Amino acid sequence: MRVAMLNLTAGGLSGGYRKYLRRLVPMLCAEGTVKELLVVLPPGHEQQPGITGDVWSWRSGEHWRGYPALRDRVRAWKPDVVFIPTARYIDCQAPTLVMVQNMLPMLPPTLRDGLSAWAKLRVDATLARRATRSATRVIAVSDYVRDFLVEHWSVPAQNIGVVYHGVDEAVPIQEPSSTPSLPNEPFIFTAGSLFTYRGLEDAVRALALTATPVKLVIAGEGSASYRARMMALANELGVANRIVWLGQVDPTVMTVAYQQCVAFVMTSRVEACPNIALEAMASGARCISTSCAPMPEFFAEQALYYAASDSSALATHINTVVGTPTVEAMQHRLGVQQRAGVFTWDDTLRGVVRELKSTLEGRVLHELKPALARGT
Repeated sequence: MRVAMLNLTAGGLSGGYRKYLRRLVPMLCAEGTVKELLVVLPPGHEQQPGITGDVWSWRSGEHWRGYPALRDRVRAWKPDVVFIPTARYIDCQAPTLVMVQNMLPMLPPTLRDGLSAWAKLRVDATLARRATRSATRVIAVSDYVRDFLVEHWSVPAQNIGVVYHGVDEAVPIQEPSSTPSLPNEPFIFTAGSLFTYRGLEDAVRALALTATPVKLVIAGEGSASYRARMMALANELGVANRIVWLGQVDPTVMTVAYQQCVAFVMTSRVEACPNIALEAMASGARCISTSCAPMPEFFAEQALYYAASDSSALATHINTVVGTPTVEAMQHRLGVQQRAGVFTWDDTLRGVVRELKSTLEGRVLHELKPALARGT
């Protein structure tokens, strides 16, 4: 099977998405079903570790016009299947498989993160909706995403396959002291893009209600206005000196934070396939999460849940975790690591290959229908 994998973006690649490519692409090349793989990456991102062979890009600024030159080049390459993991669509005259792995554009519109963020999400939502309706098949990265596509965008359920992302087994960090940005005293940890949907106010408010003076460590970047609102709230509640803003950090610091924190807190109102949650479990972090979908789909019984905005319940869970005896805490860590082991890259590979085959078979069946109707 000749597969063209088009990573169509506005020009960037997030850290999580680069990890997805570095893990999946070499496995696709070695699996055997995909005989030839063309990988298209944004300009300036062509050199990714582990991705070799036929790597293309598009002309700078071409994405504003729908990638016309790239579309023609891919058509000339004559792929059997086009795979677009970024919920975009261009007609390359081949059966197309798209993947939806970001639920942020599907949230109700809000201007609280600024006009530019609102405009970008509206464009992303329009393009993703068009892609899911135009593609031959769609990969949803969770049951929650699949249900959304069926119920809200009227994508036929039979055209959707669910394929979870995998997660790497965490490597214990031998010298956590090499990360001076983390506090020495007990802390809870949260990470992700700083936007309104993250619900960080739950954790900030919970700090003022905890029985012990734990700190809150926040990793990630995003909306400056949202961060300013959270800092103002922390000042108002008198807990600003108990919050550590890490900004964007490298994977080693993230791993140390997962492994050293008293608990990892997931305050998000919505996710698609929460890679950060998988990483936290793989690292053995005790987990506290909102009950918003799809978090229970991933944490299962390995998290303490609270209703979004209920900071009092979150504070109660934090107090419980802080007071957990060491032996019981170790048992919980083993439990979350076992849960993380459910999400393997081998299963991700098998799922993607299955959907590639189904995409090709779907086009073949579509082309056979007129002939079958004529009885030829």
